[in-house]
Amino acid sequence: MNDMSEMSSSLRKRRLAPEDLASPQLFRLLLRLGLPAMFGLSINAAHHTINMIFVGMIGEDQIAAIMIVLPILMLVAAFGEGIGVGVATEVGRALGAGNRLRAGTLASVSLTAGVAFGAASAVAIVAFPSFLLFGATAAIEPLAQHYLLIIAVSIPLTMAQIILDFLAIAEGNARFSMWTLVACFALNIILDPIMIFGFGLGLQGVAIATILSQLVALCIYGAYHARRLGTIRLSLGWGFADLSHLRPVLAVGAPTTLTSLATAGAIAAMLSIAGTYHGEDGIAGVGIALRLLAVGALPVIGISLGAQSILSFAWGRGDIDRVLSAARMLTAVTSAVGGAYGLTAIIFSEHLASYFTDDASVVSIAGQAIIATHLPFLLFGLRQTVLILFQAQGRPKAAVIIGLAQNGYLLFPLLALLPPFFGFSGLLAAMFLASALTGLLSCFCLAQSLGALRHRSADRLISIRPHPRFCP
Repeated sequence: MNDMSEMSSSLRKRRLAPEDLASPQLFRLLLRLGLPAMFGLSINAAHHTINMIFVGMIGEDQIAAIMIVLPILMLVAAFGEGIGVGVATEVGRALGAGNRLRAGTLASVSLTAGVAFGAASAVAIVAFPSFLLFGATAAIEPLAQHYLLIIAVSIPLTMAQIILDFLAIAEGNARFSMWTLVACFALNIILDPIMIFGFGLGLQGVAIATILSQLVALCIYGAYHARRLGTIRLSLGWGFADLSHLRPVLAVGAPTTLTSLATAGAIAAMLSIAGTYHGEDGIAGVGIALRLLAVGALPVIGISLGAQSILSFAWGRGDIDRVLSAARMLTAVTSAVGGAYGLTAIIFSEHLASYFTDDASVVSIAGQAIIATHLPFLLFGLRQTVLILFQAQGRPKAAVIIGLAQNGYLLFPLLALLPPFFGFSGLLAAMFLASALTGLLSCFCLAQSLGALRHRSADRLISIRPHPRFCP
């Protein structure tokens, strides 16, 4: 009986164990890491979309209120994503170099720093809620403020969950991350209607459901690390001197943080401009389009995150051939996924918008915005591939150039120039042009980078410039 129990326990541990990042079956490894990460983030997108559908049953003002709060939460999550990407990349390199002790210290220090930042952010939000609600109309502000005050409690939990997700993927255990996310979001979807309609809590019920589901996810991760099912060893046995490990983590993660900060600012600006021309209907319509854009972006990002562990591990080992092969495969897969979703959203734009609301004005505005944002989405896979490649190589400056293009230095000048002359059509044109130009820039940088990797792989004895001049 004991033998059977030990065999069952051993089998469970093998199923939960990380993948071998040095496996020679590269495409199989990419799928085993990328598909779970893609599915996990797709569930995340679906969960937020279903949330919006439930909220739409209450009213259009509630949809607008959530979209007003969204940039604030994105501003905070940007730092969690930056730390997550940074620590995942550094941990991947450390594991590739065979230094598990450094990997554990990096993970422990980064997790502590992320939770501390989340707690400080929650205190700041509770202290200044109305100051942060940029672009809220008089009808929306009370709803948004009540929702924000409750959801602020979840911010330290969000930071911890983001970093733990990245760590699981970094050590090659995207499956565990996926199933944890599935459990978390499935519970959230179940709790939403119970809290909103069953207990009559409305918009506040959405926030409470989120907090409860996050607590369950953190309990799962706590059991995972307590039983040492993974490669990384989290501990509290580090000193202040180990805080120096945060420097490379923050440096590598800075492009992701800056990109997310720019995205949050861009969403706030676009919603504000939409509200200027069409009021609450404009905010709700553009908000629906941006939410659907996230539904398509997260699967592509998920595949990339799975591949990032492969690229970082290979780069840490100095295996240029493997880096090149993985980058080519990632380009093909992300382009196919992004292209398929973009075309689907364009063809069924108003039909998709009608799932959120039956208001004809909001559906019309959302349909136009969906086409403007999803047509250039066909090139999003190239942008994500080159961004992940730059991060794996430890090239933060090049990653910043790509990361800040779409919702940063390309979008804001267009928002300043086009809407004053062309009104709401100018807003749509700005959104389209910023995305399209980013896709073309990504295509150029990716082609140059893959060419440089081919040269290094072909002849390591010739001294060449390893990176394209345009991408520092």
